[in-house]
Amino acid sequence: MKKTWLIGLLAVALGAAVHAEEEMDFGAMMKAFSAMSQEGNAAQPVATVSPKALKELLPKSIPGYERVEAGAEKQGVMGMSTVVARGEYENGAKTLVIEITDLSGLGPFGTMAMVGWAQQEVDKETRGGFERTGSCQGYKSLEKWNKNNQDGEIDVFVAGRFSVKISGSGLDAFEELQPAAKAIDLKALSEVKPETP
Repeated sequence: MKKTWLIGLLAVALGAAVHAEEEMDFGAMMKAFSAMSQEGNAAQPVATVSPKALKELLPKSIPGYERVEAGAEKQGVMGMSTVVARGEYENGAKTLVIEITDLSGLGPFGTMAMVGWAQQEVDKETRGGFERTGSCQGYKSLEKWNKNNQDGEIDVFVAGRFSVKISGSGLDAFEELQPAAKAIDLKALSEVKPETP
C-alpha cells in the first residue's frame, strides 16, 4: 500500500460522514480536518498499535475457507497514520476479506468518520438486499447485503479506535459472512495496547 491509500481512506470516511451529516456536526468535522491539514508533519503523532499485533489477530482459518494472504503495515501522511491488517480467504469462486484498522492515528477526524454509522440505527430492505445495524460479539455493527451482486459486508467499531470490516463476494447468502466475523477475537483486539511513541 502507498500513502495514497491513507488519503483514499480519508476521502471514503468523508463520504461516509456526508452520508450521515444529519447525525453529525459536519462543519466542525471540516474545521478539524482543515486544522490537521495545516499542521501537517508538525502534528504530534498519536500512538498506534504495531502492525504485527494486528496481523496476529487475523484468523488463520475460517470454516470452509483457506487463507491465501495475510499482512499488515503502517502508513502515515500529514502527521496522521493508520495501521491496517488484511487477510484474504478463498473457497473456490467465493472470497472473504478481513481488514482490521487502527484509526486512532487519524485523531478526532477518524473517530468522527466512524460515528456517522456507529451512532445510528439502520434497518433498510430492498428487492436487492438490505442495510441494517446489528451486534457482533457485543459491539455495534453495520451489515450490508446485495443479492444481485452476491456480495456483502459487516463493519464493526471496537473500543473507540478499531474498524473491523469483513467483506465477501461470490456468496450465496449473507449468512456466509458470519463465521468470519465470529473467527475474529474482538475482545482481544479491544485489549491491544499502542506502541510506545
